[in-house]
Amino acid sequence: MKKYIPCIVLSLVLITSIAFNIFFAIKTSGKTDEQIFNNSIYSIVEIKASTEDVGDSFGTAEFISSDGTLVTNAHVVIYKKMGTYYAFENISIRFSFEENYRSVSLIKYDNDLDLAVLKLDNLDCNFNAIPVGNSSHIKNGNQVYAIGNLNNGGLSITKGIVSNADIQVVYDGLARKVIQCDLTIADGNSGGALLDKNGNLIGITTFRLKDNNGNVIYGISYCIPVNVVLEYI
Repeated sequence: MKKYIPCIVLSLVLITSIAFNIFFAIKTSGKTDEQIFNNSIYSIVEIKASTEDVGDSFGTAEFISSDGTLVTNAHVVIYKKMGTYYAFENISIRFSFEENYRSVSLIKYDNDLDLAVLKLDNLDCNFNAIPVGNSSHIKNGNQVYAIGNLNNGGLSITKGIVSNADIQVVYDGLARKVIQCDLTIADGNSGGALLDKNGNLIGITTFRLKDNNGNVIYGISYCIPVNVVLEYI
């Protein structure tokens, strides 16, 4: 009987090793694309900003805390007229499953950072603060998602990778440290969420570049790192 003990022990070791590897693979594989999107619909919202003699601006925002504070890009809620910046008179949000908008107040904004902080006026709705990651841990090649109100058609999701986790880009005359991603975005994605494979917020989708002829370069997006966002808030 004793001569079979090493075989039994070896089998147990192999089974344990296989089980551990399966568990580790599941643990580190992240969420599915569908889960990433569905888990975000109470955290990411559409924005509409308007002033009667200017028109409408559309974008995206994220609930960043449980008290109804949201973050978006400043250029979504601010417009420039005769060289001076103004806040849109009416700013509102809605969830992707709603028809009517909810009013929010503009708390502060920074044109250089292109960030704005909003606050939901009435907390009579269900919302979740989006889980926040750490943008200093981002690596080139990491899988990422962008969720936003693309072309004001409602929330949509696109998937790509981090092309450059820490790059300085000159945009609107300012040098900005941003995350460059292989993602297709369009008008309305501004202020939207850049998420990692676990659905954590790691950046704010902000701008695209144009070529020498003034044409938008598609397939490349630039995002403000979430650590910069947290410092501003």
